[in-house]
Amino acid sequence: MDLKLDKKIKLIKGRLLKELPGWESQKKMAVMSINAVTRLAFYPPSNAKLAAVAIILFQEDQKLKFFLTRRTSNVDHHKGEISLPGGAQDKGESFKDTSLRESEEEIGINIPLELIGKLTPLYAPVSGFLIHPYVWYSKDKPCTTVNENEVESIHDISLNELQDDATLSTKSVKVKGLSVDVPSFHFNNCTSWGATAMILSELKDALVEI
Repeated sequence: MDLKLDKKIKLIKGRLLKELPGWESQKKMAVMSINAVTRLAFYPPSNAKLAAVAIILFQEDQKLKFFLTRRTSNVDHHKGEISLPGGAQDKGESFKDTSLRESEEEIGINIPLELIGKLTPLYAPVSGFLIHPYVWYSKDKPCTTVNENEVESIHDISLNELQDDATLSTKSVKVKGLSVDVPSFHFNNCTSWGATAMILSELKDALVEI
């Protein structure tokens, strides 16, 4: 065990128990410019669909990393995009349990994980989901198995990459038929934008002093 990383996990856990940066961080990676009008799109309606995602931290090569996935073209929402493991909440299920179940269903993680904390829920106007992000930890890298119907590939992302401002970039995407340059995280092996990037932006800002 790397004692420095073990200490860092304790610091992360303590930080996530405190007040989170929330919308001020999330909006930095929004696909649209935020003003008084566009801000309204991110207020969840009373009938919003409910979902949870998992940020699973683990130790490898003396670094803290987490998983991102590339979604297949078979899924209903965000086809081909880079996402965190997660999905819709089942009836009677807690958001915490949703994030674990979906991590097992999508990438085969079924070992005990330590709950580190949670981030601010985010409403994604495009899909209509109110997403609840949970942060988990495993001292060793969990074994993964791809659900080929939902996941095209798995990517290991270093927490150092996320915290490095050099990864901040833009990506040209189609929004309502128009090519738009949107804020993104350009990692070594994938590019994250949209709701996932908004969630990761809050994690980045929350851990800026760690």
